[in-house]
Amino acid sequence: MFSGVLFDFSGTLFDDRSVLDPARAAVGDQVITDVLAHVDSPEGIAARKGCDVSHDRHRAVWTALIAESGTYSTTVVDAIYHALTDPAAWTPYPDTARVVTALHERGTRVGVVSNIGWDIRPALSDAGILDLLDTVVLSCEEGVEKPDPALFTLACDKLGLAPGSVLYVGDDPLKDGAAVKTGMPVYLLPTDRSADRDRGLDAVLGLV
Repeated sequence: MFSGVLFDFSGTLFDDRSVLDPARAAVGDQVITDVLAHVDSPEGIAARKGCDVSHDRHRAVWTALIAESGTYSTTVVDAIYHALTDPAAWTPYPDTARVVTALHERGTRVGVVSNIGWDIRPALSDAGILDLLDTVVLSCEEGVEKPDPALFTLACDKLGLAPGSVLYVGDDPLKDGAAVKTGMPVYLLPTDRSADRDRGLDAVLGLV
């Protein structure tokens, strides 16, 4: 049994593959397709390393990558970046609120740990779960990002629990899986996901 559960945000509680869909109508489908191809390329992934340690660095890296994706105006670049960081554009999976609520009602301490360059609390609030969380730990506020064990340790400290009594739930074997270095058991969700389908979070209830 675990006394606490820490969740990743993007790709775990909220869908990361549909966030730019609202921007498609404004800037065009091909623009978004080209942007995603560039930011997810090996070069783009390398450039994004460390970008979540501050708000300013996140904006600088992402707007540069968006601009490199094509001959876009500053207006288009800013519109895409705004969409990426717009709380309303982030969709919680259908089982997110249900599982977080169930854990809260059991008396389990619950938190979110995210590599992110902006404040996700408004998105958590819109999903109806912010008030159910005991802590929200963001890399851009702490100046350190996963897979650094320090971020996981900090989150456990904020829960007031020893790492061994906290289950970490995420989707990235490298970044989220690093929680094991602190002594936390880790549950990794499957890669396949869609905003309109349960993420498989109910399995967590059987582990806690």
